[in-house]
Amino acid sequence: MCWNRELRLGLTIALLLPAVVMALVTDRQQPLQIQANTATIEDAKGIAIYEGSVVVTQGSILIEADKVTLNYTQKQDIDKVVAEGNPARFKQTPEGGKEDIKAKALRMEYNAIANMLHLTKEAEVRQGNDTFTGPHIMYDTQRGIIRAEKGESKEQITVVIQPRSSKPSVSDDKTNKTEKPNKNGKP
Repeated sequence: MCWNRELRLGLTIALLLPAVVMALVTDRQQPLQIQANTATIEDAKGIAIYEGSVVVTQGSILIEADKVTLNYTQKQDIDKVVAEGNPARFKQTPEGGKEDIKAKALRMEYNAIANMLHLTKEAEVRQGNDTFTGPHIMYDTQRGIIRAEKGESKEQITVVIQPRSSKPSVSDDKTNKTEKPNKNGKP
């Protein structure tokens, strides 16, 4: 059954990826800064469109795109961010000083209320040398959950997880050492 295979794949991915991808809690408390070549803001519609070499920063979050559309509520809270580029790029530092989460896709949609980043078309999420690639990737920035699926595309997802380096234990160090005899001939 196809559903069981997808469930097993999802569980495998969840178990293999470390839970270190959780976003910095302080990011949302930081000011939002946007740089672009042009800006069109329509308060009545709750929309702002930024075009041309757009750079959005908030705390450790960095978004680079050709075009960014912000949708916001009547209270001026950001509801949704859509970034489009060739590709659009996202970077965020996770809790605990772990390696940055980097993502790219032709289209990114960030739901600020649900803390969900949806990447479509040539999507990739990377942390260190671990990567997810595929047509559709969802990244929960709050809980550190990544879900990739092929959807209706013929292209499958690809997950590459590098082996974690393991340090030798203290007992391994003792058994691997050759003790030199002292001047009395004893080790």
